[in-house]
Amino acid sequence: MTQHACMALAKHGLQPCFRGLGRLLRPSYSRALTVRATAMAGVMPSWPHACASLSALRPPAQAGQSIDEVDTPALLLDLDAAERNCEKLLATVAPFPNIKLRPHAKAHKTPQIAHMQMRLLGDRAQGICCQKVSEAEAMAAGGITDILVSNEVIAPRKVARLVALAAAGVRVRVLYESAEGLQVLADEARKGGLGEGAAGEEGTSRARRLEVMVEVNVGQDRCGVDDPSRVLSLAKRALELEADTGGAIKFVGIQAYQGALQHVRTPSERLDKVSAAVARAAPVVAQLKAACVPFDTVTGGGSGSYAVEARLGVHNELQPGSFMFGDADYARNIQPDGTVGEWEQALWVLTQVMSVTKERKLAVVDAGLKAVALDSGPPILPKSQTGGVQMEFQSGGDEHGKLVWPQGTPINTHFPELGQLLKLQPGHCDPTFNMYDWVVAYRGSRVEAVWPIAGRGPGL
Repeated sequence: MTQHACMALAKHGLQPCFRGLGRLLRPSYSRALTVRATAMAGVMPSWPHACASLSALRPPAQAGQSIDEVDTPALLLDLDAAERNCEKLLATVAPFPNIKLRPHAKAHKTPQIAHMQMRLLGDRAQGICCQKVSEAEAMAAGGITDILVSNEVIAPRKVARLVALAAAGVRVRVLYESAEGLQVLADEARKGGLGEGAAGEEGTSRARRLEVMVEVNVGQDRCGVDDPSRVLSLAKRALELEADTGGAIKFVGIQAYQGALQHVRTPSERLDKVSAAVARAAPVVAQLKAACVPFDTVTGGGSGSYAVEARLGVHNELQPGSFMFGDADYARNIQPDGTVGEWEQALWVLTQVMSVTKERKLAVVDAGLKAVALDSGPPILPKSQTGGVQMEFQSGGDEHGKLVWPQGTPINTHFPELGQLLKLQPGHCDPTFNMYDWVVAYRGSRVEAVWPIAGRGPGL
């Protein structure tokens, strides 16, 4: 990112975040980023100046420490397991060479993890997804240069922030579902100086523009267009506005995503339901091609449905997000070979036992409602930490979690002890990430890095 690009971001209160990326990047990219970061020293303030809480200024650990030294509650990322999950994703899509992968950063909101995903997925990686403008800003400030906001953005002030990213040299894609929403995108892109006159930096010829995609409703009944002919009409309107704005916007394809299909439990039911969703996207693609509308992308899919979508051949870009981390909900999905859970658990909540009452078969930990998400069920304490006995996590309030030993089961020597550290499997990884300011990345028993979760929050 050049000085011009950094200054453009600064106008919207953003700054590049380069710290801790070097080991994760391709060597040539790492060197270039380091040079640019050095050139910008003193021009852009560092991230912590904008932090609103004390916890955001106080990381729970330092690189080189033992896991036993991490302050709790804390979010842990097992780097070895995360890397194996990326390898598994690549192996699954290997038979489908036309498929590109655009990991969804709404899961982790952390630029360093996004760079890690780009490196591990190699030539299959096609940028990243975000769900909110603030997430896109965090990724751009962290050096990510190809971003799809897989959501509608209709507030002009938010669109202006996306336009600022595009003006700074980031490839930005965003969804729309109405002529009115498209008009807002076009108006702000034009006001922001995008188009044929805004040539790419450093001698590139790509014009800076806002790339737009129609969201198609394929069964989630949330956002999106139902009628294929309406999609065609919206695509043609985008072509008209592209001409009217001098290329400030450009139609590039459709999104066909069905989030409710990510946790369909059995392989047969998953195949049927994903096939039905894809069948709603296929006629849209056919109509666009028949009308000679130029486009390059059909995007969608997720960590529970991607394998079916890859096989069906309508999508050419997939958006898995949770695959790298795992959670208790995904762990309930039955696989074709009869095993349960596709992804190795890499994300954990580290918590400490703060109270023990064996008479009530109760251990209380310091991870309560502020530290664990319960929307997809409670976190799980693996039986490997309690001698094969499954303790149940119950809410104890905002700052307390209750681990209850099963009635009728005698207490053994593995009953949690006062001060003991335990690792909880999150019920749902995405909102769990959003509860923390930092993620502690580790290998074995040693902390390797501590990264700020720069895009966390309600998503302004």
